[in-house]
Amino acid sequence: MKARAGGLMLWLFLASGFAGLVYQSLWSHYLGLVLGHAAYAQSLVLAIFMGGMALGAWAASRGMARWRRLLWMYAVAEGLIGLFGLGFHRVFEGYARASQLHVLPWLGESPWAHAYPWLSCILLLLPACVLLGATFPLLSAGYLRAAPDDAGRALGGLYFSNSLGAALGALAATFALLPALGMPGTLKVAGALNLAVAAGAWWLSRRLGESPSSSADERVAPTETSTATAANAGGGMAPFALTMVALLSSACSFVYEIGWIRLLNQALGTTLHAFELMLAAFLLGLALGGWWVRRRAARLADPLRTAGLAQVAMGVAALLSVVAFAQSFRWVGALMGALARNDGGYALFALGSAGIALLVMLPATFFAGMTLPLFTLAWLRAGRGEAGIGRLYAANTVGAIVGVMLMLHLLIPAIGVRWGLMLAALGDVLLGFWLLARSEREASPRHVAVAATAAAAALLLGVLVGRPDPREQAGGVFRTGTARLDESNEVVFLRDGKTATVSVVRSAHHRSAALATNGKSDAAMTLDMLTPPTGDELTMVALGALPLAVHPSPRTVGVIGWGSGLTTHTLLGSPVVERVETVEIEPAIHAAARRFGARVARAYDDPRSSVHFDDARRFFAGSQRRYDVIVSEPSNPWVSGVANLFTREFYAFLRGRLAEDGVLVQWMQTYEIDDALLASMLAALQSEFPEVDLYLSHDVDLIVVAHAGRRHDPDARRWDHPALREELARVGLHGADALALRHIGDGRVAALFTRAMAAPAHSDYTQHVALRAPATRFRRDFSQTLQQLADNGLPVLDLLTGRSPVPADAVVKALPEHRFTLGHRHAGLAAALLRGEYVHPIERATLPVALGMAVETLRGLSADAPQDEALWMEAAAQVAEATLGWLPAADLQGVWIAPAWWQGDEAPPALEQVMALYRAAARRDPAAMRQAGEAVLRSPAGITPRVREHALVIAQLGAIGMRDFAAVERLHRDHGDQVAQQERFRMARHLIRVWAMGEGRFGPAAVAPGDDRRQGAAPVP
Repeated sequence: MKARAGGLMLWLFLASGFAGLVYQSLWSHYLGLVLGHAAYAQSLVLAIFMGGMALGAWAASRGMARWRRLLWMYAVAEGLIGLFGLGFHRVFEGYARASQLHVLPWLGESPWAHAYPWLSCILLLLPACVLLGATFPLLSAGYLRAAPDDAGRALGGLYFSNSLGAALGALAATFALLPALGMPGTLKVAGALNLAVAAGAWWLSRRLGESPSSSADERVAPTETSTATAANAGGGMAPFALTMVALLSSACSFVYEIGWIRLLNQALGTTLHAFELMLAAFLLGLALGGWWVRRRAARLADPLRTAGLAQVAMGVAALLSVVAFAQSFRWVGALMGALARNDGGYALFALGSAGIALLVMLPATFFAGMTLPLFTLAWLRAGRGEAGIGRLYAANTVGAIVGVMLMLHLLIPAIGVRWGLMLAALGDVLLGFWLLARSEREASPRHVAVAATAAAAALLLGVLVGRPDPREQAGGVFRTGTARLDESNEVVFLRDGKTATVSVVRSAHHRSAALATNGKSDAAMTLDMLTPPTGDELTMVALGALPLAVHPSPRTVGVIGWGSGLTTHTLLGSPVVERVETVEIEPAIHAAARRFGARVARAYDDPRSSVHFDDARRFFAGSQRRYDVIVSEPSNPWVSGVANLFTREFYAFLRGRLAEDGVLVQWMQTYEIDDALLASMLAALQSEFPEVDLYLSHDVDLIVVAHAGRRHDPDARRWDHPALREELARVGLHGADALALRHIGDGRVAALFTRAMAAPAHSDYTQHVALRAPATRFRRDFSQTLQQLADNGLPVLDLLTGRSPVPADAVVKALPEHRFTLGHRHAGLAAALLRGEYVHPIERATLPVALGMAVETLRGLSADAPQDEALWMEAAAQVAEATLGWLPAADLQGVWIAPAWWQGDEAPPALEQVMALYRAAARRDPAAMRQAGEAVLRSPAGITPRVREHALVIAQLGAIGMRDFAAVERLHRDHGDQVAQQERFRMARHLIRVWAMGEGRFGPAAVAPGDDRRQGAAPVP
């Protein structure tokens, strides 16, 4: 019976550890909503988790001598934890609401406002953590009472099962429970698991005969040797000394944990997945160390001597982990090069990341997992009683807090992550030699010499070989697959901040510089005004320029994220702006961006500029100010913690910080992300700001201008200031036409996109963006639907929203980074050539070769009836895609309207039908578009697939223009399956149908791509 009970206890504690790490993972997400950066939330949760457990273990140790029903009390503790888990979400919602609406505004900008989030979070989590801390000593002592002659196996087994459960919980929470259930649902699973453990412990208490009448004197003191041996087994070490050893050993271990995570973020990426994999690797090592003690405890004559050797080995392994980290960039590069960029490849990348984390962490954590069971075993063999279990466990958890705080607030700022880790490793080595000197059985000189030599060699390797190349640290291998930047790049700034390692890389060849956070480039720009701008520059300048054009009087501006400082610098180019307050959570970024020099000078030197190193939610809640404009340009949402700045709750909060006619300007990436995630973030924004405008700053950066009040039309004349003129003209923002060209659409287009993707609004409590975005980054996904809606080549938005294309003669600079400006310029050149106008050879050479050949084909074959109808149709289709959607009807005169190049009086009927189709589209004549499109679709033969698809789209657009929405679906049903689909029209065709369903008799039902069987619709091919 006792053997079966022992096995059941191990399973119970495995389940308890599983639930405990689910809580720790979820609490990090919850606190991230209060503290901002994920690193702060993770460190605070870890500190509260360990601090509360220390209190709980200490309290248990004080009472266990008097308590008779330990398993019953363990069941009560697990039950209370379960109830806490079930109710935590509602409690947190109330706390967050009260904090933002009442407490932080009342505290204002006082020091208490900065302390409040930290102190309140401690009070919020502490009760559950205290209960969690009591569970280990209660179950351990209860196990020992049931099996008093098996102390070593019991302690090692419990430590193993709890740590293994924790590792499994960390993985299950992130990779299974959160994606399926969200944060509230996952909390309920953990709470239910705790209640099940409580029920099992209560049943076990009854089966083992625990009762209130049991006498404490009947307990058998846990012994594995004779009393005489036990008296000496602790080496004569005083209880206080052994307690301090447990504390210091744990402190060093948690310095390692923080250090390893910070280092590996640079190689594996700062994602939620990477963090949980690293945490699981750490816990697995602890579990295996506990298992080793469980298997060998009975044969250990001197546990302290073994613990001393383990301490030395742990320090040596930690020093060598720095060497392994220095190689990790090459390992990740090789892994990236070997994998396909698909879902299967990402699964293998996750496994490979876990393997790299194990290579770095496992040796040291294995020895760390041995220490606490060995210390406890020594304590028990010295005959000091079961209460010592709680005291040692409390000391161990206090040590964890000391290690976390020491690393974050002293070692990293003073000497950096790598040296902080190596200092802790030396501490472990010295602690191990101290234990060996005080063990009952003196260590042999040979063993001491070997240990000292190994430590010295590991230290030497760590210093000489363990320093990674700065070009590797700044290279972002987890994105590019390239382990090291080439020699033309110089790392001119590299600093370990509290939340990230920040670098600035200067490229002499391109005369540019880039700021990177944990290797991920966050801002790149050229260092002078003569070199063409980078894509990042186009976005950063546009983020500063758009609110100046949209808001009539943007006097007060708040900016979320310092980045390079260029957005703040641009805003301050307007004399209308009276104050710009920029919120940045990492001071090292602000220090690094000074390397951009004069390009961002106003951000640093203008007295209207101020920077606040704080979390955006806390700062804006405490400032009690309202802003005319808030510009939000955080990092990419796949970066751990950043997705919380793209949720409907955050947008509701920002709306409350805007003035009545205020404007929110939000950057959103369209690269390394898919349509579904982008639509989810856009739906979150539009749930609070229905009036929006969408702009494309360059090919891959979307800017959303959201209006808190009535919508303001942009006025580019507000840019007419000397300090702005040159900066904006350099990136092609030099007038109303340049602004109009970058405009994709308004709130109707945004709503169409989110409805078509059936996208739920991203929420603080779902985390699906943070959970899915790492995979989209790995796959190199690209959300192009909004761009293709505007630049597919046909007048889609003209018929849907009444958009007016920019005239061909508008002065729009063709920046190589911008697909819209190039498309517009190519359209103007192609139209001029077809009209027979003179085009300078240099200008003509800028036309894409394929488009130039298509123009020549049309001009060469259309004088008489062409001999090759298919060749002519393909050329016509190509030129149509390059001109119809880009130019207004006036610029298409002589091209498709009354074409001077077309002599088709005796042309075949099929070609006449094609010309009529494109002529109707050029005029934006809905009735003619529908008629011509249906005529081409009914043509029995001779129409090429590309033209036939154009006909379907043009006919559907004509039907929408005539407000015959039912005809759109009928056209799809009759012809959609027979019409081949180009990639550039796949989503446009789907969105046209969704538009019709939302405006016509089908109602506003959303239809997901590939699942178009709702409301009688036919599937999208």
